[in-house]
Amino acid sequence: MTAPITRPAEKTARPGPCGNLVGDGQDGGQLPVVKALTIRQPWAWATIYGGKDIENRPWRTAYRGPLLIHAGKNADPDPDACSRLLWTMADPEAFGRPRAVWQAREAIIGVVYLADVLIDSPSPWAAVGCYHWVFEFPAPVDSVIPCRGRPGLWVPPPIVAQKLAGIV
Repeated sequence: MTAPITRPAEKTARPGPCGNLVGDGQDGGQLPVVKALTIRQPWAWATIYGGKDIENRPWRTAYRGPLLIHAGKNADPDPDACSRLLWTMADPEAFGRPRAVWQAREAIIGVVYLADVLIDSPSPWAAVGCYHWVFEFPAPVDSVIPCRGRPGLWVPPPIVAQKLAGIV
């Protein structure tokens, strides 16, 4: 008796466990469901290059895992944001480099690992009265990936996940 012939799975995007889209990668494996967070510049840059290990948010999340850092369309309107960033950095000589990432808007610039959400982080980046999203292992992408952002945690378009398949 021979085994029944089964049809191979199609390589198309489909709803994932939370209603977001997941698809199959080039090698036929499923691309991971990864989330993104939009952060205004210069704070997005600081998260990847400036040692910023905390993101202050008024809300918490149960999500833990890889998190794409998206540089928002608008920069922080505070005129002192850059000087505050410079004084907080461990390596002030690296301020504003690489320039393409420093100037990036509406683009994925890197990935971190969201390890925890606290209310009492000892990090110098932690603000009183906020939830402190603890970031670990910041890593830049090879080149920024243009992409529109959204409020809150969001799932990037499948093309972004395909470009990052080897990283995330």
